[in-house]
Amino acid sequence: MRQHSSDVVGTLPVLPASRGRILWVDYAKAFAIIGVFVMHGAAPDGLSAVVSAYDMMVFFFLSGFVFSTRKYRSFPPFLRNKVRTLIVPGLFLSVVPFLVERLIGLLHGETWSPAAYLTWFAGYAINLRGHDGFGVIPWFLTCLFMMEVGGYALLRFLDRFGLRGRRRDAALVVAAVIAVTLGWTYSAYVYIVLPWGCDVALSMFGFFVLGILLRRHARALRRALSAWVILPAAMVLIVSVWVNGHVFHGSVNPYMNDLGNPACFVVGAVSGVWMVLAVSRLIADVPAMNRALGGTLSYWGRNTLVFYCVNAPIYPSLIPWLLSLIGLDTTSSDIAMRMACCFGAILINLAICTPCAEIMNRCLPGILGKTQRSSAVAAYDGAIR
Repeated sequence: MRQHSSDVVGTLPVLPASRGRILWVDYAKAFAIIGVFVMHGAAPDGLSAVVSAYDMMVFFFLSGFVFSTRKYRSFPPFLRNKVRTLIVPGLFLSVVPFLVERLIGLLHGETWSPAAYLTWFAGYAINLRGHDGFGVIPWFLTCLFMMEVGGYALLRFLDRFGLRGRRRDAALVVAAVIAVTLGWTYSAYVYIVLPWGCDVALSMFGFFVLGILLRRHARALRRALSAWVILPAAMVLIVSVWVNGHVFHGSVNPYMNDLGNPACFVVGAVSGVWMVLAVSRLIADVPAMNRALGGTLSYWGRNTLVFYCVNAPIYPSLIPWLLSLIGLDTTSSDIAMRMACCFGAILINLAICTPCAEIMNRCLPGILGKTQRSSAVAAYDGAIR
């Protein structure tokens, strides 16, 4: 989700030395990556259900909001850029933890046959999430890759037919509705995992398109993201999650492409996204809050790609083991214990992901799809997401 100042519509506050980055976008991504840590942190079921109902949709909406095809005259350079900024870092940050894990396994006497290694690396060609023994790029990156390719095709289609203004807005609304409808139908009645996250990409594409649409109306969006909408949006989110779970016996899990009741899914996701964006705008607009939280949130938001990829291999085993060292049990059913585990998991993730992000930014910027820059600038500008 690289952001360019030429893509920003309206008078939005930006970091003066960060090449036009939008403050509230980075803040919203920071809240979204903390949400990922919550979902992977043995949180109580109720909290996890609420966060899962909107969290990944925040990422997809923001990806659409900053999406642009202006600098690409044709599809090949666009595709190369997306491979460079999504697939290459995802592959690197998946293979390295795997090799570290295998090295540790060898030290403990565990062995893999050559066929097992071949199977693992062959898995990257099809990227079927949830299949043990096969290597996969983190599903969010492959899903986003497919969505951005779809976004390119959609915008080129609209350009070809000369759709502008309200007609373009209407076409984007129709595309979003069709995508959500088809995605939910597939998740409910077919439910077959597709290569490269195409099934989830279809379900989530509507939020990506919504981001594209609202970027065209950034001034109106800014007015709509009032602090007064935070509490009502949170209440709508909680009610939609409760109704989805207790009335329709459903839940929202984007990774599994499980969306529950369609109305609850859409209402909960939109209200949750709106809540996060409004909170982010509030922090950006209030000088005292911005001074207190802005630097930290901006750093987290600018490094979500690395944070997400590092979290993926450490949350199943390493984090529960570290928590057990201080007497916290991730398998407990006690709500207080699970809240403590959740909070501890967030702290552990930040403690591990932050130095990893620094290493990537300072030493391996090319892996993240960036050009080599000075250490001082790289430390400030962070990762591309």
